[in-house]
Amino acid sequence: MTKEEQEAYYAKREQELLDKCRIKTKEQFLNECANAGINEDWYAFTCDRSKPVSIDEDTVYYGKSGETIVAYPFHKWDIAFDKLLIYKEECEWEAIGALYRITSVKFESNANITSSFGHTMRLREYRFSEQPEQEMLDDGWVYDHYDRYLGCSVYHKTVSTGSMMRNASIVFTFTKRTDKRDAETFGFIEGRYLRGAYRYPVPQDLRAKIKSERDFPFRLSDELRKTLTERLAKNLIEDEFEDLRSFQEAGRNALSAAFDPKLSQREQKTAFAKASNNAEAGHPSVDNHEGSRCHIVIHNNLHRAYDQAGLKW
Repeated sequence: MTKEEQEAYYAKREQELLDKCRIKTKEQFLNECANAGINEDWYAFTCDRSKPVSIDEDTVYYGKSGETIVAYPFHKWDIAFDKLLIYKEECEWEAIGALYRITSVKFESNANITSSFGHTMRLREYRFSEQPEQEMLDDGWVYDHYDRYLGCSVYHKTVSTGSMMRNASIVFTFTKRTDKRDAETFGFIEGRYLRGAYRYPVPQDLRAKIKSERDFPFRLSDELRKTLTERLAKNLIEDEFEDLRSFQEAGRNALSAAFDPKLSQREQKTAFAKASNNAEAGHPSVDNHEGSRCHIVIHNNLHRAYDQAGLKW
């Protein structure tokens, strides 16, 4: 292919992508925002984290830390507009004064599922070593090859659907208005809306249906999400609150046990970080999304431990 042919190909490809965009220009973006009732104070055309959404030459910024880098500059308008619609919906919902709403229902597993056959699933795992690890082999993993590009060894294993599902969860994320109990227990600001999360075991009678979903394990159908919500989330807010309170106590105890006056400041900070991470194990309310209810509890516990140890944050 000549240079001219390459340029023609890429120009055609770029035009095809542009044609698929709903919003193609800044002027059209401004018109769409005005027609949708989106406040002009909600967005900026330079990186500005004080705004719900901001846009620069090749990146869309949203929330506290979210960002999407675009391959073509015109892609940013659709992305920014969609983020603004989500923010507008959140503002309208918060104005109603409801206690909470579920924002997502997902299947979650630590296993990397690559395919499924009948009543079995094939998993993949990576390890940063060039030679096969005996521990992995003893656990039933089959060594495939060493990937020089990724710098790790690749393994696979076939397991039954039932055994994999027993170690999986259905995770609900939600947005909740902080009530007096939350403020007194966790130190949240009363009235503020925060993200939360909680996990339930996968119902045994729904395992086959979940596995049969076309987009499993990445997406569940609307019908199945509704079924799981009705089945599992009846006491979601109480379940999350009680476990988050237990998690807060477990974290404080772990940090207290990790304090050692003989350690240097750097060593003590490392010990605190390790203890905090270990305390998360097994808690269904754990959510490391920045600014979430659990994230705030983790950081409040660490701040408390730092103060008691005389460390600077």
